Amino acid sequence: MTTPLVGRDEELSYLRGLLTQAVGGTASCVVIAGGIGVGKTALLDALTAEAQQLGFKTRSARCSRLESHLGGGVVRQLAACLDNELDLNELHERVIGTVRKAPLLLAIDDIQFADSWSRRALAFIRPRLDGLPVVIALCTAQGHLALDEVSLPEITGANPHRVDLTGLDLDAVAQLTDRDPVACHAATAGNPYLLHELLREPGDPRTAASAAVGEMIRVRLREFDGAAEVARSAAVLGDDAGIELLSALTGFDALPSVDPLVRLGILADTDPLTFAQPFVRNSILADMPVAVRSAGHARAAWLLFESDAPDERIADHVLRARSVRLPWAVDVLRDAGGIDHLERALDEHLSDEDRLAVQVDLGHARHLLDPAEGRDMMRDALARAEDPHLAATTALKLIQRMCSSSDAHLAVSLAILVVGRLMPEDRDLVWHIVCITYLTAAGREPQMAHCAAKYYEDLVGETPEDAALRRSRAALVAIGHARRGDSAAEAVEEARLALDGEWVDVLGEPYAFTFLLPVLTDDPVNTGRFWRALSSAPVSYDPHLRHGMLTMVARGAGFHSSGDLARAYTFLSSPVAAHENGAECPVILLCAARLAEVCIELGQFDEALPLVAHDGELLQHNHIRYARGRLKLASCHAEGALEDLLECGRRLEQHGVTNPAVLPWRHHAVRAHIALGNRDEAARLAHEDLDLAKQWGTPRAVGTALMGVGFSTDDLGVLTEAVEVLGSSQHKLLQAQSLYWLGLYLRRKGKADEAQPHLRKALDIARACGANPLGKLIADEARDEDVQMHGLTKQENRVARMAAQGLTNRQIAETLHLTRRTVELHLSGVYRKLGITGRAELVAALWS
Repeated sequence: MTTPLVGRDEELSYLRGLLTQAVGGTASCVVIAGGIGVGKTALLDALTAEAQQLGFKTRSARCSRLESHLGGGVVRQLAACLDNELDLNELHERVIGTVRKAPLLLAIDDIQFADSWSRRALAFIRPRLDGLPVVIALCTAQGHLALDEVSLPEITGANPHRVDLTGLDLDAVAQLTDRDPVACHAATAGNPYLLHELLREPGDPRTAASAAVGEMIRVRLREFDGAAEVARSAAVLGDDAGIELLSALTGFDALPSVDPLVRLGILADTDPLTFAQPFVRNSILADMPVAVRSAGHARAAWLLFESDAPDERIADHVLRARSVRLPWAVDVLRDAGGIDHLERALDEHLSDEDRLAVQVDLGHARHLLDPAEGRDMMRDALARAEDPHLAATTALKLIQRMCSSSDAHLAVSLAILVVGRLMPEDRDLVWHIVCITYLTAAGREPQMAHCAAKYYEDLVGETPEDAALRRSRAALVAIGHARRGDSAAEAVEEARLALDGEWVDVLGEPYAFTFLLPVLTDDPVNTGRFWRALSSAPVSYDPHLRHGMLTMVARGAGFHSSGDLARAYTFLSSPVAAHENGAECPVILLCAARLAEVCIELGQFDEALPLVAHDGELLQHNHIRYARGRLKLASCHAEGALEDLLECGRRLEQHGVTNPAVLPWRHHAVRAHIALGNRDEAARLAHEDLDLAKQWGTPRAVGTALMGVGFSTDDLGVLTEAVEVLGSSQHKLLQAQSLYWLGLYLRRKGKADEAQPHLRKALDIARACGANPLGKLIADEARDEDVQMHGLTKQENRVARMAAQGLTNRQIAETLHLTRRTVELHLSGVYRKLGITGRAELVAALWS
């Protein structure tokens, strides 16, 4: 026959099997259990109809909580002649008499509400029906306490048949609605009653609510002390419904009431607690008076605020408490920063200063969606402010927080507006606004950076009266030296002046931070002063960074510079991991580029790859491009590496940055040129790099450039000088690299005995730094030539190592005095033995 229920074929088939067994003389008792509205009654009715079609006599009874005190009320629905509990034998005889004529189905719904007499009657007759064609079907709601003197197991026996109903599956829900079945199933978990009520409500199933459902649940919970209040409080708290907050919001210990709510299937068995069906939560809220609901959200917001919950979670409750004034929540709403949050903040009683700040924040939030509308809102708010100083300081605070690419033009526009209203005696304030605006615009696309650069000479040409602003000016002067690369000593002196005192806002600006890193991280003392100054910042001005993360980036860069790769990785990973999409944040881009370099030096190429995927017009995108070039070079993609490195240099020059200490792109471009056989161009670029490095004057820059000149010209004297320059510096990884190149070229010139001490020392340093790829190359070079690795012959091993260093087949042939054809044959043998297809996989295969 056609199944009368959707989605219950399996359950009906099971019950039909019990009926078939009963016809054969096997009595059974089956319990149909499930939560509120899951369809127990409908399944029982379907079973009854099925039994009637099979020739069963059926007797049905429905229990009610309101009739549970009426003795024998349920049994009398089965046999109306019974007067009292002394008639149990007569009930048994009537059942036996019925069974002699036809099989019998006793179907009782909501057995948990049955009276004591009826329970005893069922417990009396059930074991006396063995061997008879009888099926007893009992429906029970999960979660109800067994308070009666006769328990359900005493009625059913120890091992009854059982059907535990859960919600309908997605396919069944799709058959019942023409609305989005996925959303409907997610909202109701397939509960048939809830699904029926949901479909009566218009709108999005994810937000739909039914006050009638909420009322029904409230009524059903009356028999459980405190359960209704806990359910309402859990609905208000949402994802924050932990036991502690529930107890604080309800005003009593919520834990005893949680147990029945979970057993009834209203709350899921999770911590923190969640609703098993989101539609139930929405419906409980809909059943609450608006004022009560608002007051609950206001109280929840305060409790979360006291527990130091994230601003977004607090602000969500504040938004839902519109009828309650919450002046303490204005800062929370501003920190959350959404348009809805800021509009809600304007509902509070605000001072002129706070109202202007919120209006400007709201304009900025709208600017991200509609630049023209947002710009006009901000300009109108600032122009209407009666106090020009208030307008100027408000605009300054906003400009300090600007980060995305679209903000630069806006910052300039607002700065011009507020500066135009200030008086000559406000000279220091004007200087501060122009300074921060310059730093905001200078790191943007080259055209904007070029326009911003015109303000630099005016800024450093004027000395502010305020001591803090004079330190800001010193930071600008240090940045100028770092960009031009004219004097590291003067840059360090000015940078130390900027750090000598309390916090100044310039230090937290991404543009300043980008250039102060190479100035200060060459010396551990200066590095420490820098990150300690950053840790004293009152807030994080960058909206993408939590307070203190700028310090982590600086410390990570310092560890990277010193060659402590493990700690560099630890400090640089957290800021990148905390912001999944950093394509628009200069500091995140800078940190990701540094982390990629660390991963390359650790040999974690796969981890570095997604870090260098971003591209754009920000100055810090050049750091990403530089790291991408390094990754390609390390992976033996010399042509792609050269393209990225040259483009990085071109863009840096557009920004007026010639200092090789900012990004040593020339050094790695020299290596790429050599790998491609462009030795003349490599030598030219290496000498250019050395000239610029000597102008800057730090051991790191000079030593790096000397290495490039040395291996591009095969000059052992220059490589020896590089070792001497870097030997006294803190840059351990560069020391290892210089020693490696010197040892490598000594061996190539037949001076193996002289090379060995350099290679051994380089290997010790590389291993101490954790530089696995470099350590492997050095170890292979320092190894006794008669030892075979990876099953390779001595000659194959030498050819493979030289190919992994980026040398072309022609260069390998010239060095080893072989023909190119012989080199090609050796490489083919290497690829076959290592199970790889070409050079792109060679480096990783040799390190494995």
